[in-house]
Amino acid sequence: MDYKKFLLFGDSITELAFDTRPLESDKDQYALGAALVNEYTRKMDIVQRGFKGYNSRWGLKVLPEILKNESNIVMATIFFGSNDACSAGPQSVPLHEFEDNICQMVSMMKAHHICPIIIGPALIYSQKWEETKAEEKALGYLRTNQNFAIYSDALAKLANKKKVPFVNLNKAFQEKGGDNWRQLLTDGLHFSGKGYEIFHDELLKTIEESYPEYHPKNMQYKLGEWTNMVDRQ
Repeated sequence: MDYKKFLLFGDSITELAFDTRPLESDKDQYALGAALVNEYTRKMDIVQRGFKGYNSRWGLKVLPEILKNESNIVMATIFFGSNDACSAGPQSVPLHEFEDNICQMVSMMKAHHICPIIIGPALIYSQKWEETKAEEKALGYLRTNQNFAIYSDALAKLANKKKVPFVNLNKAFQEKGGDNWRQLLTDGLHFSGKGYEIFHDELLKTIEESYPEYHPKNMQYKLGEWTNMVDRQ
């Protein structure tokens, strides 16, 4: 009964990964966290550590404590950038520092024999996001798809350099969302069920390509079927 663990580490998009009702409605939507728990049932535990509003600078301070308190993590996502890429303000992190922070997280995980997966920022529907962020907009705290693409491209290069897999959500949202890409977001930044489903599919594809031993179809089902218990009576 010793279960390996899959750590989901990031900002609010990770924190909301189990939210089936992200909008003010009674209609359930696809949830990344629930889907992963279902697929890895009796195979691997999903550990969610998402922190709303955090950037890579603050995430770097938290990660050592997570690794100290959670044993048997074998695989982990690193998903920051949507806050770091803000043009200004306390959440904003310059690109060079952002790259260094993610690089340190990768090295830290590798030192703990964890297989890291870097996730890049997706898209931002600025007009909708700014509707409820008038004060931030007035102060020049802006999020744009141009900057999201810059931070995503930097992560792609870093992942290649560090020889770790990269999930390019910026590209996936554009390609799979097409003209309707805004439907992949709820408030303009956070993902809708459709957005999380794309995230899920890209993540599982990456795991199958880079860490096939940890893809759910290749992991052992703990204790086998219930008939095994009958045979032991």
